[in-house]
Formats: sequence, structure tokens, C-alpha cells
Amino acid sequence: MPLVIDTPDASFRVNYLFNRIEISRDSRKSWAIFFEEETPAMGSLRGLTFHRDALFVVTDTGIHSTPTDAPQFTQVSPQRKGAEFVDIESFEGMLYACTNDAIFQAASGVRWRLKYEGNACGHFFSLLNFKGKLFAACEKGIYVASQEGKFWHPRFISKDIGMFVALDGRGDKLFAQTDQGFFVSDDDAQHWAPQKNVQGPWTEAMGGTMLFEPRLKKREKNS
Repeated sequence: MPLVIDTPDASFRVNYLFNRIEISRDSRKSWAIFFEEETPAMGSLRGLTFHRDALFVVTDTGIHSTPTDAPQFTQVSPQRKGAEFVDIESFEGMLYACTNDAIFQAASGVRWRLKYEGNACGHFFSLLNFKGKLFAACEKGIYVASQEGKFWHPRFISKDIGMFVALDGRGDKLFAQTDQGFFVSDDDAQHWAPQKNVQGPWTEAMGGTMLFEPRLKKREKNS
């Protein structure tokens, strides 16, 4: 998921520390609260994307959408039982959502079609539309999709820098969080270097703290 979503009129980000969505109308210079739930009805916010003039967010309770001019969320899809959605991204006119083990595709977020299921990549954690390709941060490394998410190809297999749990892109650079720290790539994820002083989107979004906890199925968390 991108940490910051740019739309024609504003930028949006999820503040994971306070479980709210924030908005910037001055090119990310200052931020204000766009949505902060006073009741736990929607649950924890997980992933955010902009699709067909609306914001879509994955939460503990499902997938919700709202216009960008005011927070008026409606649930478009309930959360999956047993294998929950953990992230969402817009790519080539379609929505893509991942569980730990599968990739789904939908036009408007209501009816989801299974595109991929398997463990060749390890667990899926995060999706990112970057330079015309759909990337995924996975347990085994960084993967790139082809044929609308039907196939996933390894771009970087992680052996020394940990398990990838989140991705973001800005300009020609990719930023990643693994369970061992923060890293940056300037060659489309083929090589990664430590991100010194945690600069870039992580700092701007949350002060450089550990933003994402890998969301695994309960039976695997407890095993």
C-alpha cells in the first residue's frame, strides 16, 4: 500500500498510530484529520487506495469506500472469514486485494474474483502500483504480477534483510519496511540498501516508527 495516496484534489494517508485517515490540501506540507472513528464499528484501518474517484479502505470488518470531499463511508464488501483481506490497491482500472495466501480482483469492490492462490511467494502483506506494474511485499521477498495477478514473479528474494511487510514508492525510488528495518531501492526492487535515518515516506507518515505488523491467520499466530 502506498503510505500517501495522491488524488486530483488532495493527498490522504492512514495514521496507524491513531487509527485515522488524514488529508493534505497543500502538497503534503500540512495534515488534518479527514476521518477518525469514535466507535469501533469499522475496526482497525489496514490499507488505503484511490479508485474511480473514491477512497477505498480495508479494515477489520471489510472494505469500505467514501467520496474524497467528505468522510461518508459505506461498506462495499464484508471481511473474508478465515482468510482476511490485509491490503488493497488500484491497478489498471481494477481493484486488487490480498489475503495472506491469495489475490482477488474486483471492478468496484463488491464482487471479488480469485486470481491467485498459493504459497510460492510466502504470505502476502502489501500491494503497490508502481511504474505500471503491480508489486507485492511478501514473506519471501518482492514479487511482480502478470496477467492481472494470475502469476507472480520474483523480483527480489530476501535472504539477509528480513521479511518484507510494506512497500511505498516515490518518483523512481521504492521504500520498504521489513521485520529488520527500513530499506530503499533505486532499480525497481532488484537491489536494496538500508535507509539511513529512516527518511522518506515512513518519517513523513508516522515519524519513522514500526508501522506495520504482519497480519497472519490466527491459527498460525498461535501455533
